[in-house]
Amino acid sequence: MSRLTFRKVEDRLVEVSLIGAVVTSIILNVIGIDARWYIPGIFLALYGIFQSVADIREKRERGIESAFYRNIQEFYAAAQRQIQEAKDYVWATYTRTAPPTAFESAEANSYFQYTVDWARWHPDREFRRIIGAPETAAMAAWLNQHRPDTKAIKNYKIRVVPSYGRVDDIGLAIIDNKIVMLAVSGDGTSMTAHNIETPEAIMAFREYYLQKWENAEGLDEYVQRVHGHLPSGNS
Repeated sequence: MSRLTFRKVEDRLVEVSLIGAVVTSIILNVIGIDARWYIPGIFLALYGIFQSVADIREKRERGIESAFYRNIQEFYAAAQRQIQEAKDYVWATYTRTAPPTAFESAEANSYFQYTVDWARWHPDREFRRIIGAPETAAMAAWLNQHRPDTKAIKNYKIRVVPSYGRVDDIGLAIIDNKIVMLAVSGDGTSMTAHNIETPEAIMAFREYYLQKWENAEGLDEYVQRVHGHLPSGNS
């Protein structure tokens, strides 16, 4: 089999696997299985597919690139540089067990403030963030404050999903249909990022993100449910 034919077969197998994972999630959603049980499994399956083909595609012009960051300062500085290149939209998640304010990092603070400012400066673009919220007072307090801080920015959209684990989930950002950025926590300080630029992968992660978004809770609903009321003057 020629190298060109092998690549075509490889691309087709990956495409079929991705589409199969997305279709499976849609079917399970239709028959009524709770999304929080099957979506993480599908996400991990997708991640496994991309990780397994990384070595095969490492010499191709566009594929998967990985970078190790010694600490969250390096990671958030790199993430902010990625978002600075966005021209259309950024769909991100925040899946850590502690709120951003817990890191005491200038780079982390700059990153989260920049995402808000990016949406404010570019009203024709869209920023979405799905936040995994553990049942902790610190996260609830941060979300309660984040709502009035961002309420007036119509293109900055937040939804919340419950988080039950004690370990950070894999983070995700999709930028402009051009790149998917996966963030994997290490020992609590280190981070590894995997940047994926293949069109099939971006399409699959968009479908995954949209399903998770549809099954998430609006920030207003979360704040009112947890605190019993919305902050005064911002209802």
